[in-house]
Amino acid sequence: MKNKILSIANIVFLVVCVVYFCWRVGELDKNFQKEMYEVSLLISKYEAKAQFINKYLPMVEKYTQSGITAKRILAAVYENSLWCKLDTELILAVITVESQFCPRARSEAGAIGLMQLMPLTGIYVGNRLGIWIGCDDDLYNIETNIQIGCVFLADCIRQHGDFNGKGFYYAGRHAKHYQEYNDKIAAARVIWDNCGQKPALTKGEEDL
Repeated sequence: MKNKILSIANIVFLVVCVVYFCWRVGELDKNFQKEMYEVSLLISKYEAKAQFINKYLPMVEKYTQSGITAKRILAAVYENSLWCKLDTELILAVITVESQFCPRARSEAGAIGLMQLMPLTGIYVGNRLGIWIGCDDDLYNIETNIQIGCVFLADCIRQHGDFNGKGFYYAGRHAKHYQEYNDKIAAARVIWDNCGQKPALTKGEEDL
């Protein structure tokens, strides 16, 4: 009788061990699948970012005369376009109009950097983002300038709509300048929207 009870206990123990082992294998498989999915997402994002940089690099490099600077600008544009839900071509158009891709640009009114941020705007938006702006020189940093500029641009568009938002970004409440600025952005955006596309063939070229 005692041996029978021990045999039953051993069988129960083995069953419990098998069930636990199967459960652990299932959990490990779930975790592995989750990790592989996250890795694949990271790879996809990296590839998309690399494709974006490669597409626009030759054109931005013409402005900056520096491949490193061009890559830093494009990387910041791509990352902040996702974060702020802005079109990359819109950000590139704004930078074109505002500074011609010169990180050290400064206007007569005191606007600074690639996206021509006024110091007070930089400090205000920077504080919201947890970015310390201790002096004007901090706004010349490529990544900082684009991050703050994109957040401010997105805020303007969200609060005032697309047309007025872009105008407000440039001229504040001076609405008389909105149309002129929007026209400049639209013209610059056409260039970026068509970047990398083959020009349309003329009638004579089509017949060749």
